[in-house]
Amino acid sequence: MRIRTSALAVALAAAGTLGMLATAAPAQADSIPDDLCGGVIDVDYCLWYNSNQKGGWTATYENIANWGGSSPWHFTNGGQGTNGVGQLVKNNAASYANSHDSKTGVSYFNSNYAGASDVAPPRDKGNLSNTYNNNASFRWR
Repeated sequence: MRIRTSALAVALAAAGTLGMLATAAPAQADSIPDDLCGGVIDVDYCLWYNSNQKGGWTATYENIANWGGSSPWHFTNGGQGTNGVGQLVKNNAASYANSHDSKTGVSYFNSNYAGASDVAPPRDKGNLSNTYNNNASFRWR
């Protein structure tokens, strides 16, 4: 009888553990809506003229040694407001989103990937702090 009782207790404990695992909360989804970076998923680093991903925006999938180089980048209307549309990206960005699913994006204070920086892990968004309105270059890591 003791063996049956012990076996029953072990079986009930195992079932309880499995039940808790089955009802555990699902993993939290990342904070990047699939359409945030212009509908391009898993490849772009985006910058916005205003904080909190508002205003004019731009996106790149390449390293940019100088946002204001010989062909300077400008903010365009991406549907999050028109503030800053037409303005240069260099030294005018306030927020970012990294829609890449595996690469980290780094915004730099100086051209040619130098100086203070803001690091954007994969599938992350936020406001720039070290390069707020002082962004000159961008590189993937």
